[in-house]
Amino acid sequence: MAGVAALMISAAILWLVWRGMLQVPPNVARAWALAATALLPIVACGGWWFGHTEARGRLAGIDQAVDKVISAATRVAAPKTNQSVTPGPPVVVLPDVEISPRQLPSGNDVIEL
Repeated sequence: MAGVAALMISAAILWLVWRGMLQVPPNVARAWALAATALLPIVACGGWWFGHTEARGRLAGIDQAVDKVISAATRVAAPKTNQSVTPGPPVVVLPDVEISPRQLPSGNDVIEL
């Protein structure tokens, strides 16, 4: 339902732009097209510069946050590691089991368990 509404709104906007462009004299439309074409490289370079600057700022912020988290973690974990003693491997005590040899019944091929 939302997709249909979005398509209808887009179609209405395009129709209004088309109707507005029919009212513009040809020389004005040519001037706008020339200005847009001439400014396209400037806008592209400006967008690249802005995106590059924002990406560097975001990476610097992430780097600062990671440094703060690591320094806080080492301050908290350092006293604990110095005081703790590393435990040895766990010891499991099994009960004594008596092993007896297996005996087959004589004369019968079926063994019931």
